[in-house]
Amino acid sequence: MEAIHYQTPNPEQKRIQDELKDYWGKDTWAFGQCPLVPKDLEMRGKRIAQNKTITFHCQNPAIRAELKYACWQKLEQGEWTPASIWIQAEEIHSIVQWLDTKATSAQSLLDKDLRQWELSFRSYLAETGKLRDANYKKFRGTGEKTYFHESTQVGKFRQLYKKVEAFYAQPTSEYDKDVWDVRNLGASVNPSTSDYSLNFTKFNVPWLKKAVKQFIKYSLSIHSTGECQNRIGTLRRFSQFLAEVRPSIKPEEIDRPLLLEYFSKLFESGLAANTRVRHISQIRTFLELCASEGWANVPNKRLIYREDFPKGTKALPRYIPEEVMEQLNEHLDEMKTLHARMVLVLQECGMRVGELCRLSFNCLLQDAHGDWFLRYYQFKLKKEHSIPITREVAAIIQQQQREVTEVWGADFPYLFPTPKPKGRGGPIKQTPFTRALNRLARSKGIKDRAGQDWHFQSHQFRHTVGTRMVNNNVPHHIIQRFLGHESPEMTARYASIHDETLKKEFEKFMGSKVVNVKGKAVKVDPQQPGNADLQWFKKHVLAQALPNGTCALPILMGPCPHANACLTCTHFRTDARFLPAHEKELEQTEELLQVAQANGWTRQIETNERVRDSLVRIVTSLKEESYED
Repeated sequence: MEAIHYQTPNPEQKRIQDELKDYWGKDTWAFGQCPLVPKDLEMRGKRIAQNKTITFHCQNPAIRAELKYACWQKLEQGEWTPASIWIQAEEIHSIVQWLDTKATSAQSLLDKDLRQWELSFRSYLAETGKLRDANYKKFRGTGEKTYFHESTQVGKFRQLYKKVEAFYAQPTSEYDKDVWDVRNLGASVNPSTSDYSLNFTKFNVPWLKKAVKQFIKYSLSIHSTGECQNRIGTLRRFSQFLAEVRPSIKPEEIDRPLLLEYFSKLFESGLAANTRVRHISQIRTFLELCASEGWANVPNKRLIYREDFPKGTKALPRYIPEEVMEQLNEHLDEMKTLHARMVLVLQECGMRVGELCRLSFNCLLQDAHGDWFLRYYQFKLKKEHSIPITREVAAIIQQQQREVTEVWGADFPYLFPTPKPKGRGGPIKQTPFTRALNRLARSKGIKDRAGQDWHFQSHQFRHTVGTRMVNNNVPHHIIQRFLGHESPEMTARYASIHDETLKKEFEKFMGSKVVNVKGKAVKVDPQQPGNADLQWFKKHVLAQALPNGTCALPILMGPCPHANACLTCTHFRTDARFLPAHEKELEQTEELLQVAQANGWTRQIETNERVRDSLVRIVTSLKEESYED
């Protein structure tokens, strides 16, 4: 067989080879020698031999260097973990073997377009029986959907190709690319997500792509990356419409009849009214800026009117029903400890999931009275926010702090890190947390009252906190302050009044006197649910019912720390309906005191004297009420 002679690398290829030093310059990478693998790495059941290797025996030296560089950068930047890449070493080997047969004359991966390489690779995998395309099912809020999942080797090669492409494109402006990495633009990124890109590849109308890039460049200076991704998605749909109906359209030919046709297409697509409002609004903003800033020669006149917007529907709060929450809490111990703690914090605090994932390690504050507050940063509103929390949630956070310090050290910035071995010092990602919730929901068959499988979305917890508060008659302005909303209108979207709450006429229960352990009348706020229907109180006012009264300690705060001493607890509440029970308990307490005094049991005497004194005050006060009636 005639030997293949490879050309001398050009300066750019020489530069990529010069980057590969020491371990990364070798053609065989052993897992145990990788400088990115911590010496104390625990694989948690994943067995990776220290001599497990990835081999780059590609005959073409330029292609071999590009592959090594791309793999190194994926590892170095934390986009791949050493554990995952060595476990899936065969995928890298498949890429090497394929390129050895198909890239013998290529001087670089960039000699061909990515699509050409992908078609070649898929054909190779099919011929060798290694193509692993599959359909899979996933639960969404609207039910089960089927998705196509391409062979993972193809996805890996695509990532490597883009790393090589990015290296050679370094001298050019990020804005000239069809995929922007916002980290290269100095934009603020959310470390709890993994998507840092703005993708313009699917804009098929050239002048429109150029104008959209200008629009997003402008938007990126005043909006979040997520909002810019949202705007790209909206304009991409418009681009697809133009490519279908007027592929050769010029910017000056954009007119009102065309836009009205597009609005009809949006309606026919089944998009919700509120979503169509957003699409139309963003297109109007885009076209007006194109005209005023000269990004495209679109008509400099009004094309979209107020009456073009459909009437938006009032968004209903997406709260979690109580029966679903009860099932979740029942099985919470079966989640990973990290995820379970996050759920407990989210249930009480109602923050956004991005704020939860990025909670600062030092997020607790304590006032002079010993009560706790949670301080966190609201990235959406760009402000610090503090809310009161229960001692129990504070204790959960303190336990998490202790464990983080043990694993990551005292200077670690986040309360909820991505666990090792995947974790490399960043916060936990949003997606694994939500997936963990829904794995639990499916495995335990969590359903709503109608028997439908429940699909958790992290933002539902925020709606749930708002809904619980409004149903417990917490004043609207307090809910607004607790959730950190800028306007009352936003708070109204999160707070839904349950039908059962509307049926209650609390004022008719206000005549019953309620007393505490000191026998003093407790003023009942007319905005509070009242005290007559204790079963409703138990379930919906987050208080705990007792045989002889009720406890005002919220259920969310956990079991009562004074379970055997309710009569000396400041949270205890009762009324005249329980008078016979109090009288009977007073009689029993007197008998116990006599026995304790006869035997000299000091501790029992002291305890029961407090209970007796409380009962005397309660019985006396409740009898006075009955005499007054």
